[in-house]
Amino acid sequence: MTLLAAAFLAGLATLAVPLWLHRMSERAPAERNVSSLMLMRETEEPVRTRRRLAHKILLALRLAVLAAVTLAFAQPALEVLPFGAAPADAPAKLIVVDGSFSMRQEGAFPRALEVVRELMADGGESRVVLAADRLTLVSDAAALEPGWTRFDFTGLPPRLDAVFATLANREAERDWVIHVVSDFQATAVPDRLNALVEGAAWPFVLHPVGAGAVGNSTVENVVISGSHIEAAISAYGESRPLVAALRRDGRETGRIGLTADSPSEPVRFEIPPAGRRSVLWEVTLDDPDAIAEDNVYRVVQPPLKDIEVGLLAGGPPDADAGSSRAVSLTFLGAALNAIDIDPVDLGTDAPWPDTLDALIVVDPGELAMPLVRRLERHLNDGGGALIAVGPRTRRHGALPLGGAVIANRVATGVRRVVVTDSSHPVNRTSWRGVEVRRSLAMPAVPGETLLALVPSDEQAPSAGTESPREAALLVEQRFGKGRLLTLLTAVDRDWSSLVLRPAFVGFVRDAVGYMARALPSAAYAGEAVAMPVASVQIFDSDNERVLSLDSTVGRPVVRIPRPGFYTIRAPGREAGLAVNVDPRESDLRPVSAEFLERWQSATVTPGAPDVPGAPGNGGVSADRTLSEANWHPLAPWLLAFAAILLMIESMAANIGRFKVPFRLPFPSGRTRLQ
Repeated sequence: MTLLAAAFLAGLATLAVPLWLHRMSERAPAERNVSSLMLMRETEEPVRTRRRLAHKILLALRLAVLAAVTLAFAQPALEVLPFGAAPADAPAKLIVVDGSFSMRQEGAFPRALEVVRELMADGGESRVVLAADRLTLVSDAAALEPGWTRFDFTGLPPRLDAVFATLANREAERDWVIHVVSDFQATAVPDRLNALVEGAAWPFVLHPVGAGAVGNSTVENVVISGSHIEAAISAYGESRPLVAALRRDGRETGRIGLTADSPSEPVRFEIPPAGRRSVLWEVTLDDPDAIAEDNVYRVVQPPLKDIEVGLLAGGPPDADAGSSRAVSLTFLGAALNAIDIDPVDLGTDAPWPDTLDALIVVDPGELAMPLVRRLERHLNDGGGALIAVGPRTRRHGALPLGGAVIANRVATGVRRVVVTDSSHPVNRTSWRGVEVRRSLAMPAVPGETLLALVPSDEQAPSAGTESPREAALLVEQRFGKGRLLTLLTAVDRDWSSLVLRPAFVGFVRDAVGYMARALPSAAYAGEAVAMPVASVQIFDSDNERVLSLDSTVGRPVVRIPRPGFYTIRAPGREAGLAVNVDPRESDLRPVSAEFLERWQSATVTPGAPDVPGAPGNGGVSADRTLSEANWHPLAPWLLAFAAILLMIESMAANIGRFKVPFRLPFPSGRTRLQ
């Protein structure tokens, strides 16, 4: 039951009027003082007891009349379910609200909250889920705010099943309708429709709240290379002049003007070389765009490191393999020097240093068995290795470790790089603009694929269509305590543009740090960051501890929800950590309306009734229509009841007495008036 005009309940204050009038009309019985009751005889009780009872009955009737009239003006309504229906027959609503960083664009999240309020006002049971780096059930929808993390729609139905598993059995077993309120970024929606609907047990209703393709710019990536910083800046929308500024420990040190496109050429700042302590750098943009918080990118310049990396060239050089191997060694040496690491050239016969932290093998081909055993010992003892393939590996047809088969055919055609595991420490670098023209393939890919190849943007299928099978580019395998990374393209300009992009230095830096088990220096807000130690503490820029893990089992994974500079402290080690917003959240271009319609229709069973709240119902959900039809007003019944009470009150007041027996027998045989 509900009250449509609850303000009229204030009229219940009028009940005090008859109470006061009846109280004033009551007469107190006269009292007399006598010296003794011995000579008085017993008499019948006075008639005033009967009058007092009639007085109270009249008062009750008058109060009931006033209460019924007041409630009638408040317009109560009673919900009556159809015959044979139960309250659980109406599907409940699970409202998934996008709380990612892109929802900070102007007006997006207020519109999302308005949609949530409308859905909850339709009646029926509803639950609200905030979707960001994880799905969280919330109890107060009015307190929702957009976060700083990324939300990816890939595999959404299985993740919602985990949410249903946290509900009580009575709630989880009923019918549900999933309402998704989001800006539906194209970068957050997978290319394949199956990744969105596979495993969906309930129909989806989509509510776009974004402003469309609005202009926005961002600092996509920053790489420290030797004595300079390279910043990749992207602008979405119309090209416009921008100003990039460099700040060191909070103080501005330089400014550069540019005209930003998507993608743009890197902006380079000169910086001092690394010293004995870490330096905090920020690259900022002066641009009043759609989201101001993504106009800053933080990076930590670590102090001079003590990491020892070895370079190993497999086998004696021959015709084409020799030139390719020499070029690869040159590029790798330059990238290691850019991160202040002087590599050690390892021979095939000379002993290796015992302090070797990481190993890079260039186009190994067929290695001698003693060298293979040496590599295996290095990995089993906890070391790390990166193998970059080339012509010699293709001719040999297998990797020197693990025996993985390499296809003899070289895959050609321009392809772009996609990250398959964004939480992996090696995948911190943006691969935008990297094109691979030649690569090798594994018929049976061992381990885990970290990077993959897909057709370039010009050849890629549109969203919602089936894309060709991805080809592995970077694969990780475990050998004992060690880690083996395999890059299925050569470190050569003829094979890919990787060595010509800032991503190359970042990739080498992240790969070496991962193989050497160094503390991470960069992360995105909300992503899982693997720590190479079991005990770790993280402090923010104000030296306030935000996380503490002690003696965990295995490799702990942490998530930092807000961007900023942090300090990681582990037993015997300390390092700076720069947390930034995922640059994919800055591309506010949404998917097409046709794709959203296909997504929504793919979750509805053919021939099923209209989904509650779905577009096309005239803006009114089926829940609202059903509820309006089943609410019955009670005001006419209350007025009729008040009229009956008023007639009874009038008759009782005119008669003045009730013709009922008032004499009750007593055990002594006497009677007593009541």
